Amino acid sequence: MAPSRYPADERVRFGRHLDAVCNAYLQEAAASVQSDRAAALLNKAARRAPDALAVDVARYKFYFYRGDLAEAERIVRTALAKAATQGGFEPDWRRGREALAGRGDTDGPQRYYLYALKALAFIRLRRGAAEEALSILQGLQALDPEDLVGSSVIAEIAAGLTD
Repeated sequence: MAPSRYPADERVRFGRHLDAVCNAYLQEAAASVQSDRAAALLNKAARRAPDALAVDVARYKFYFYRGDLAEAERIVRTALAKAATQGGFEPDWRRGREALAGRGDTDGPQRYYLYALKALAFIRLRRGAAEEALSILQGLQALDPEDLVGSSVIAEIAAGLTD
Protein backbone atom coordinates (compact mmCIF):
# COMPACT_ATOMS: atom_id res chain seq x y z
CA MET A 1 0.00 0.00 0.00
CA ALA A 2 1.34 3.44 -0.93
CA PRO A 3 1.93 5.93 1.87
CA SER A 4 -0.77 8.52 2.38
CA ARG A 5 -0.20 12.06 1.15
CA TYR A 6 -2.03 13.30 4.21
CA PRO A 7 -0.84 13.45 7.83
CA ALA A 8 -2.42 10.79 10.05
CA ASP A 9 -3.92 13.39 12.39
CA GLU A 10 -6.12 14.98 9.71
CA ARG A 11 -9.84 14.52 10.22
CA VAL A 12 -10.85 15.78 6.78
CA ARG A 13 -8.91 15.65 3.52
CA PHE A 14 -9.27 18.99 1.84
CA GLY A 15 -6.76 18.59 -0.98
CA ARG A 16 -3.15 17.84 -1.75
CA HIS A 17 -2.15 21.38 -2.64
CA LEU A 18 -2.91 23.26 0.57
CA ASP A 19 -0.12 24.55 2.74
CA ALA A 20 0.02 23.33 6.33
CA VAL A 21 -1.28 26.55 7.89
CA CYS A 22 -4.28 26.78 5.57
CA ASN A 23 -5.01 23.10 6.12
CA ALA A 24 -4.83 23.63 9.89
CA TYR A 25 -7.42 26.42 9.64
CA LEU A 26 -9.74 24.11 7.71
CA GLN A 27 -9.18 21.21 10.11
CA GLU A 28 -9.97 23.43 13.08
CA ALA A 29 -13.05 24.85 11.37
CA ALA A 30 -14.30 21.32 10.61
CA ALA A 31 -13.86 20.34 14.25
CA SER A 32 -15.39 23.51 15.66
CA VAL A 33 -18.79 23.33 17.29
CA GLN A 34 -19.06 27.11 17.29
CA SER A 35 -20.41 28.38 14.00
CA ASP A 36 -18.87 31.85 14.34
CA ARG A 37 -15.45 30.38 15.13
CA ALA A 38 -15.68 28.05 12.13
CA ALA A 39 -16.67 30.95 9.86
CA ALA A 40 -13.71 33.01 11.09
CA LEU A 41 -11.31 30.12 10.43
CA LEU A 42 -12.71 29.53 6.96
CA ASN A 43 -12.31 33.22 6.17
CA LYS A 44 -8.69 33.10 7.40
CA ALA A 45 -8.06 30.14 5.12
CA ALA A 46 -9.63 32.02 2.19
CA ARG A 47 -7.41 35.04 2.83
CA ARG A 48 -4.32 32.86 3.11
CA ALA A 49 -5.05 30.85 -0.03
CA PRO A 50 -7.46 32.87 -2.21
CA ASP A 51 -6.95 30.63 -5.24
CA ALA A 52 -7.35 27.32 -3.38
CA LEU A 53 -10.49 25.66 -4.68
CA ALA A 54 -10.56 23.25 -1.73
CA VAL A 55 -11.05 26.26 0.56
CA ASP A 56 -14.01 27.40 -1.55
CA VAL A 57 -15.56 23.93 -1.25
CA ALA A 58 -15.22 24.00 2.53
CA ARG A 59 -16.72 27.49 2.64
CA TYR A 60 -19.73 26.87 0.42
CA LYS A 61 -20.53 23.62 2.23
CA PHE A 62 -20.30 25.41 5.58
CA TYR A 63 -22.71 28.16 4.51
CA PHE A 64 -25.04 25.66 2.86
CA TYR A 65 -25.32 23.57 6.03
CA ARG A 66 -25.64 26.73 8.10
CA GLY A 67 -28.68 27.59 5.99
CA ASP A 68 -27.19 30.70 4.40
CA LEU A 69 -27.98 29.69 0.83
CA ALA A 70 -27.32 33.14 -0.61
CA GLU A 71 -23.75 33.17 0.72
CA ALA A 72 -23.21 29.55 -0.32
CA GLU A 73 -24.37 30.41 -3.84
CA ARG A 74 -22.10 33.47 -4.00
CA ILE A 75 -19.09 31.34 -3.05
CA VAL A 76 -20.05 28.56 -5.48
CA ARG A 77 -20.29 31.03 -8.36
CA THR A 78 -16.88 32.45 -7.46
CA ALA A 79 -15.45 28.91 -7.30
CA LEU A 80 -16.85 28.11 -10.75
CA ALA A 81 -15.12 31.14 -12.25
CA LYS A 82 -11.84 30.37 -10.44
CA ALA A 83 -11.85 26.72 -11.48
CA ALA A 84 -12.49 27.61 -15.13
CA THR A 85 -9.68 30.18 -15.07
CA GLN A 86 -7.28 27.72 -13.45
CA GLY A 87 -8.27 24.93 -15.84
CA GLY A 88 -8.27 27.12 -18.94
CA PHE A 89 -11.78 26.25 -20.06
CA GLU A 90 -15.06 28.04 -20.73
CA PRO A 91 -16.59 29.18 -17.42
CA ASP A 92 -20.20 29.17 -18.65
CA TRP A 93 -21.55 25.63 -18.22
CA ARG A 94 -24.31 26.36 -20.76
CA ARG A 95 -21.72 26.54 -23.53
CA GLY A 96 -20.17 23.16 -22.70
CA ARG A 97 -21.53 20.60 -25.10
CA GLU A 98 -19.03 17.81 -24.53
CA ALA A 99 -17.28 16.08 -21.66
CA LEU A 100 -14.87 18.30 -19.75
CA ALA A 101 -11.30 17.18 -20.44
CA GLY A 102 -9.29 16.51 -17.29
CA ARG A 103 -12.32 15.70 -15.16
CA GLY A 104 -10.72 12.46 -13.96
CA ASP A 105 -8.09 14.28 -11.87
CA THR A 106 -9.69 14.31 -8.42
CA ASP A 107 -7.69 17.35 -7.32
CA GLY A 108 -7.78 19.26 -10.62
CA PRO A 109 -9.76 22.42 -11.38
CA GLN A 110 -12.07 20.52 -13.73
CA ARG A 111 -13.27 18.24 -10.93
CA TYR A 112 -13.72 21.20 -8.57
CA TYR A 113 -15.74 22.90 -11.31
CA LEU A 114 -18.01 19.88 -11.67
CA TYR A 115 -18.55 19.64 -7.91
CA ALA A 116 -19.28 23.36 -7.71
CA LEU A 117 -21.78 23.04 -10.55
CA LYS A 118 -23.46 20.18 -8.72
CA ALA A 119 -23.57 22.34 -5.58
CA LEU A 120 -25.07 25.23 -7.57
CA ALA A 121 -27.82 22.95 -8.89
CA PHE A 122 -28.64 21.77 -5.37
CA ILE A 123 -28.62 25.32 -4.00
CA ARG A 124 -30.89 26.55 -6.81
CA LEU A 125 -33.19 23.61 -6.10
CA ARG A 126 -33.30 24.47 -2.39
CA ARG A 127 -34.00 28.11 -3.25
CA GLY A 128 -37.07 27.13 -5.27
CA ALA A 129 -35.61 27.42 -8.76
CA ALA A 130 -36.23 23.82 -9.85
CA GLU A 131 -36.25 24.54 -13.58
CA GLU A 132 -32.89 26.29 -13.37
CA ALA A 133 -31.52 23.41 -11.28
CA LEU A 134 -32.67 20.91 -13.92
CA SER A 135 -31.01 22.99 -16.64
CA ILE A 136 -27.75 23.06 -14.69
CA LEU A 137 -27.96 19.30 -14.17
CA GLN A 138 -28.48 18.72 -17.90
CA GLY A 139 -25.39 20.78 -18.62
CA LEU A 140 -23.50 18.89 -15.95
CA GLN A 141 -24.50 15.59 -17.53
CA ALA A 142 -22.91 16.72 -20.80
CA LEU A 143 -19.73 17.84 -19.02
CA ASP A 144 -19.54 14.73 -16.81
CA PRO A 145 -21.20 11.86 -18.73
CA GLU A 146 -19.71 9.23 -16.40
CA ASP A 147 -21.32 10.99 -13.41
CA LEU A 148 -17.99 11.17 -11.59
CA VAL A 149 -19.33 13.77 -9.15
CA GLY A 150 -22.65 12.04 -8.52
CA SER A 151 -24.95 14.68 -9.93
CA SER A 152 -27.51 11.98 -10.78
CA VAL A 153 -28.51 11.96 -7.09
CA ILE A 154 -29.44 15.66 -7.28
CA ALA A 155 -31.16 15.05 -10.63
CA GLU A 156 -33.37 12.39 -9.03
CA ILE A 157 -34.32 14.77 -6.21
CA ALA A 158 -35.06 17.54 -8.72
CA ALA A 159 -37.12 15.24 -10.91
CA GLY A 160 -39.15 14.14 -7.90
CA LEU A 161 -39.90 17.75 -7.00
CA THR A 162 -40.94 18.74 -10.50
CA ASP A 163 -43.21 15.75 -11.18
